[in-house]
Amino acid sequence: MAGKLGLFRGVTLILVLLAALPLAFMAQRAEAFGPETRLSDLWFRTRRQAPRADMVIVARDDKTLQEIGQPGHAQYGRLIRTLKDAGARLIVLDLDLDDRQGKAPDRELWTAIEASRSTLVMIRYQQDRALVPDKDELRGLRALEKSIHWQEMTLAAGTPEWGWLNFAPTTSDFIHSARGAGVAVTEQSLDPDHVLRRSRAAYFTKVLYPADTKQGQLTNFYAVVPNLAVITAVTDMGGDQTALDYRFGNRLAFGGMAPQPLDPKGYVPVNYAGPAGTYPRVSMADVLRDRAQAEWFKDKIVFIGSTADGDPLTEARLTPFGSRMPRVEVTANMVQSLLDSRALAQPHVAGLFGILTLGLMLGVLVPVFRTGLSILGGLLALGLYLGAGWFLFTTRSVMLPLLPALVLTALALVIAALLALAIRPWSIAEEVEVRDTGMAINPGEALPGTPRRRWGLPGRRPVS
Repeated sequence: MAGKLGLFRGVTLILVLLAALPLAFMAQRAEAFGPETRLSDLWFRTRRQAPRADMVIVARDDKTLQEIGQPGHAQYGRLIRTLKDAGARLIVLDLDLDDRQGKAPDRELWTAIEASRSTLVMIRYQQDRALVPDKDELRGLRALEKSIHWQEMTLAAGTPEWGWLNFAPTTSDFIHSARGAGVAVTEQSLDPDHVLRRSRAAYFTKVLYPADTKQGQLTNFYAVVPNLAVITAVTDMGGDQTALDYRFGNRLAFGGMAPQPLDPKGYVPVNYAGPAGTYPRVSMADVLRDRAQAEWFKDKIVFIGSTADGDPLTEARLTPFGSRMPRVEVTANMVQSLLDSRALAQPHVAGLFGILTLGLMLGVLVPVFRTGLSILGGLLALGLYLGAGWFLFTTRSVMLPLLPALVLTALALVIAALLALAIRPWSIAEEVEVRDTGMAINPGEALPGTPRRRWGLPGRRPVS
């Protein structure tokens, strides 16, 4: 019996590990499978992290729209001056400012941006724009050059090139006065199922202007345009665009610090701290009407953006939490992960090691005596895997693949069941009891009436 049990356990372990190998290699490409991507969203729903204490959102919310209507450039200018007077460290204007509203209100905004010396503005990328930019847009593009990284960078196979003239900067007065600018974190960033799990952090481009227009200082240079979160993070770290180190297909680093995984196409996964509403919000109406306290903004990064339902400027996107989040809060989440060096390792990163480890646990715990205990062993191995995954995600932001783990657990149980039927490790020869009556009998001969027992699975009562 011991020999059969050893054979059963050894063969089961080998077969489970062999089944784990292709699943482990598949897990290394987990990002290519839609079901795994959607299933891995569950990791976010099990975790909540505290927002940084030095970040706050000034929200163009429903209260603002009800009390003062749609704020214009003059109100935004007054808002920036109020925040700067309150001691805000950085002001991130996560709003579309691509229109003009008259000399006076426009002047109120651009002079406030210039005076603050700490305001960053958002731009867009217009994929379908075919017309040559007008003079104001060209002036804005020349101003954008101060925010792009044009020094050394490493490209990878599959890194796309973006058209310089397709970047749609905010009105030139505003971008010219700002400390820096970056592309909206939601631009060109949605997965096929319309969930925002990663943001395009880097747009590789060649700086080219029409031949008959004024040229920029970086004409004919290859460069990378950062998104708004990246330019915010590097500015808060005390650097500028030259401190960025873009290695497509490897990592994005900030002067050698805070490395983040950067895929060949320029994406960085967004390591969300929590669902919408995680970051503290102050109504824009309260700030404009002096109902906010100055200490709420002192030495903080203040994000200004829309959170009102139905407002197109809100640009709410689906997140892994299964709910929508305003663009301004997605920006805040990404800035926090960059500043905290809290890079998100997606399932394919730890896929090989994770699935092989689960295969080893299943190979040890599944081949036991009874079918019920075998199932419990499989569930125990899966539970240990999920517990380790939760710990890794909570403490290190490392995701373990889920779909390959579920498939491997089911395969291990099937392998153990089929082997049990083939090897029957619990079956032993029929035993015969000989009761000593003092009567001589032939060797091996059973006395009449002697109980004859056939043994089944160990642990069950013998059947007479």
